[in-house]
Formats: sequence, C-alpha cells, structure tokens
Amino acid sequence: MSSTPTPAQQAGLDAGQAAALVVALVDDAAVFPPALTPMTDAVLAHRAHRHSEHSLVVGPFLVPVSRLGEVLDALDAHPSSDPLDLVLVADTGLVEAAEARSVLLDDDRVELVGLEVTLPTDGPLGDSARLTLDTLDFALPAAIEIPRAVGWRDALAVIADDGAERAKFRTGGPSAAHHPSEVELADVVVACVRDGVAFKLTAGLHRAVRRTAEGTGFEEHGFLNVLAATARAIAGDEPSSVAAVLGQRDAAPLLAILAAANPREVRRRFTSFGSCSISDPVADLRSLGLIEVEEAS
Repeated sequence: MSSTPTPAQQAGLDAGQAAALVVALVDDAAVFPPALTPMTDAVLAHRAHRHSEHSLVVGPFLVPVSRLGEVLDALDAHPSSDPLDLVLVADTGLVEAAEARSVLLDDDRVELVGLEVTLPTDGPLGDSARLTLDTLDFALPAAIEIPRAVGWRDALAVIADDGAERAKFRTGGPSAAHHPSEVELADVVVACVRDGVAFKLTAGLHRAVRRTAEGTGFEEHGFLNVLAATARAIAGDEPSSVAAVLGQRDAAPLLAILAAANPREVRRRFTSFGSCSISDPVADLRSLGLIEVEEAS
C-alpha cells in the first residue's frame, strides 16, 4: 500500500470529516443537458452508482415531470427490488407536478424524496416566492430555484421567513449569461448563510476546483470552492473574501479551509449540487483523497 498522504490528509482532513463533507453531495442530473442521457440508460447507471464504491457521494435521481412516462417505462423494462430515489423537477408547472406525485405515490418502485420548482419571472420575485410557497402542498422537501434577476434577495428573504424549504441557484449553462461570476456567487452564498437558508446549486459544477472549461472557454465554478466559500461565510467573512475563495484554482488552500471548519455545518447550508456527470466529480474527489479508493491486492 502507498504511504503517500493524499491532498486531503496533507491539509489535515481526517476520514470522518471527508465523509461528512461529501455524503450525498452530487444529485444525479444525467437526463439534463448537456449529457441528455437516455432515460433507461440513466436509471440503470444511477442504480449502478448506488451500489458502487462511491455510493456515499450520490444523491437522488432528478427527473423532469414532463418525462415521467419515460421513467415508468424504464422501471417496467428493468425491474429491481431497490426503489428509485427520485426528485421531481416541475418543468411544466405545479399542477402537473402534483399529478405526477399522485401517480408515483403508491408505486413501490419509487421513493419520492423531493421537488424542485423555478420561480416565474413575470412579476416581482418576492411575490413569486410567496405565491409558490403558498401553493406548495406536496408533503415533500422542495428546492426553490431563484433566477438571477432583480429581486433575488427578496425571494431569498421570503424563503428564509418560511423556513421550510431550500433555495436553488443556477451556476452554469449553455451561454455566458448562465455563468455567474465569483462575485455574484459570493453574494448568494453569503446571503444564504446570513439568512439561514440551505441552498443547492446546479449546472457547471462538474469539477472540484474552478477552471476554464475546454471547448467553451467558460469559467466554471468548482464544488470544492463552494464548500470552502460556505465555510468562510459561516465564519463571518465578507463577500469580497468569499469571492476570493471561489476564484481559487488550487485545491490545497480550499482543503485547508475545510479542515478548520465544521463539515456538518457547511453541508447544512450547501446541501448538494446537480450534475449530469457523476464520474467527473467522483474522479476529483478520489484524486483529492476525499473518498477512499480500493487498492488492488
């Protein structure tokens, strides 16, 4: 066995801290762009991830309500004794999401564990958040996606006052407009921590550390950066300092920040991120020593 310490060990992170930082960190968004994995393949891959060495890292399977029929077809085609842990993404509205929930409620092939809904932007976002929260009647934990638009802080304040749901923010996508700068994201992280709101992120977070993505040239945030930025926001840092953490391109100082933090408090705020790839985050977590690698005998 190699005695060379991993980057996480060099930073002072022990196995318990590492596990607490990464448990259920990556929500499986394989059927969403840019991967657009066919539903049956995505369901089978999710089940394989759930039985793999890296199962600790894997969160629930995210499915648009508009593709519910495909999920049911995949379950018919490949029966399993393990219920599919599923989050409904209300891409066609809350009425349709409620109908989908009714369809799945008594289906023992599925464990429905959450709902995600995006606030409409045809009015003030604070009002949209109030209406959405008043309309939710799902008995499921929800993540409310707040668009990057004027009034996002008002919407966040409404969610904070409600106290029951998470916020969700988009951190990547097909154009530069979908990629917030480190300054913009720092404002979000600090606001969530100060308001006491748990949050998740989605898109553009495949890798651990901030990078310039090949092919697109977009600046992509790193999920390790976000974990460390959340830790510094909890410690009381101002947005400018948190933005510097989000802009860091070296894993070592980020791991050092996390070694000095309470990992459960960090994850109580930054709950997960959605990724159309499980393998990319897992590869980085292994290389950093944040998840264990089985050594060949």
